[in-house]
Amino acid sequence: MIRILRTRHVFKVVIIGDPSVGKTSMVSKHVSAAFKENYIPTLGTNISSKNYNMAGNSVSLMIWDIAGQEIFKTVIEKYFGGANAGFIVYDVTRPETYESVRVWYEEMMRFVPKTTPVIVVGNKTDLPRKVDKKDGEKVAKELEADYIETSAKTGANIDQAFEKITKMLLSQVLKAPPKKK
Repeated sequence: MIRILRTRHVFKVVIIGDPSVGKTSMVSKHVSAAFKENYIPTLGTNISSKNYNMAGNSVSLMIWDIAGQEIFKTVIEKYFGGANAGFIVYDVTRPETYESVRVWYEEMMRFVPKTTPVIVVGNKTDLPRKVDKKDGEKVAKELEADYIETSAKTGANIDQAFEKITKMLLSQVLKAPPKKK
């Protein structure tokens, strides 16, 4: 059976958060089903892509994994430009990374429209946690963002997180009135 797709959409999704919260591991697990035990910090940004067929639409996510180190904050505006959605990731084993979620959100909102879909991600749920799930849900609600918990190591909810953001983006586009020519 031949399936005809209605439209092709390309979305830029940024993934941000403090260093070593698992941003690169999340992207790697989703895009190539790989997980590396050794931590290698991202320098600047890594860009990956993933294609989906959803609701009769062809969707390409351009995933920008942005370094969390302070040194890169001086050029962060260049990375956020044109972003359609974002993940703000924290490590459930390190409360200080949870405390940074609001800071990352404010930073992102300086460069994107307030209607930009955001998902707060509590990562590393395979390890003993120090941040309760209710706290993650609370900050997400305050920021009017969605919330999900993941483990890049086991793959728990990784694909679901990316599918969720893709559905949010498609929903926004499909509800938008047609552009005038």
